[in-house]
Amino acid sequence: MRCEVEAQRIDLRAGYYCSPEHRPRLNDEQRAFFEAVVAADERAPLDPVPLSAITAALQRARVKGVEHAFDALVVSGALVTIGAHVYRRAQIDEIRRRLGAALAGDRTITPAQFRDALATTRKYALPLLEWFDATGVTVRDGDVRRLRGEAGPASAEPA
Repeated sequence: MRCEVEAQRIDLRAGYYCSPEHRPRLNDEQRAFFEAVVAADERAPLDPVPLSAITAALQRARVKGVEHAFDALVVSGALVTIGAHVYRRAQIDEIRRRLGAALAGDRTITPAQFRDALATTRKYALPLLEWFDATGVTVRDGDVRRLRGEAGPASAEPA
């Protein structure tokens, strides 16, 4: 399988193998379930849903195939699990946009600046920063993050 992934004939996403063009198809009942369970909160649009709440809802659901649909949404990237929370793709895209805007001026960002840029709490900001580090968007440099591939301070370069 590893050779297939390296040759880009299949993707490895969230621990599952799938074709690169894979997009889940939900039936109307499954779609309604996820729209209700992973609904956007207008008061805190970037806050995630606890994975435990989704798991409990999946266990109570009387919707055929809903567990497999959840896995498919995670594999496709429509839902993103970060720690004990789940974000919708639109949230991750907006968070990434705000991260880029915050990094545009100073080129570095502290966890507190990131938290403020998202108008969220440290509880959500730190796991997000770690996820951006792990997915290759940012790199940690002491107490700050910068976009991966951007040069660090001159003192960090070899002599």
